[in-house]
Amino acid sequence: MFARYYDVLTNFSSYSKNIFRKGYFAWLWQQCQGWGRFSYGLLGFNFVLQVISLGQSFKQTPLLAVIAFIGGNLSVACVIGISNRSGIQGWAGAISALAIATTGFIAGNYATAFEQLGYLIFLDLFCILDPKWNDDIQVEKFESGLEWIKYGLFFLVTWLITYLLFSLTSDPRVFLDSLNLAMAITGSLLELNRKREQFFVWTLASLFTIALWFQTMLQGDGNFALIFSYSVFFLNDMYALFSRKGWFRLAE
Repeated sequence: MFARYYDVLTNFSSYSKNIFRKGYFAWLWQQCQGWGRFSYGLLGFNFVLQVISLGQSFKQTPLLAVIAFIGGNLSVACVIGISNRSGIQGWAGAISALAIATTGFIAGNYATAFEQLGYLIFLDLFCILDPKWNDDIQVEKFESGLEWIKYGLFFLVTWLITYLLFSLTSDPRVFLDSLNLAMAITGSLLELNRKREQFFVWTLASLFTIALWFQTMLQGDGNFALIFSYSVFFLNDMYALFSRKGWFRLAE
């Protein structure tokens, strides 16, 4: 389960050269090409929604609105890149994580903030460095029920720990916040290992996060930009699950 972390950390000096290799930025641009029409449609649809949200929020909180706009667009580019097995997701994820974490801290939505920092540290940076995310990305699938059990236990232990930690704070949404964060951590581990089963977790996480941000909005905080983004995430998850170009078809 944790072999990719060990591999990247023990070969950090060598793998870090992937970032500065000749033609790297041209390669990143190439990673944005050849996606399905649905993916480009989602990208454009989200951009329109983000512009609308920016216009509605800018007068009240201009700086927060711009940060949410950047995070909302790049986060969608990240998840669409994942569905299309594109290495661009590392950088898009890293920058969007910083933007969304900032938005989360300001809005008091600490679960999303720490979730994004977790993505940055334990997923985005590793995907940027990992040679298996810098080449022709190969989809893997669970080979036995034992893998379901291992990842399931990892999720339960993670949920218990995050629940106990959030219980020590003044978080008003301990159950939902800890559940959402545990799913995010488990999904990150599955993604780094290129497991197609990650999309079961991402689909549930998208639904729970939408509920989380709606609750945050009802409490007077938050931003519609992120609700829009996570709604697009859900549609993108459906694409990965059922499209002929999705991870489940490619793994057969």
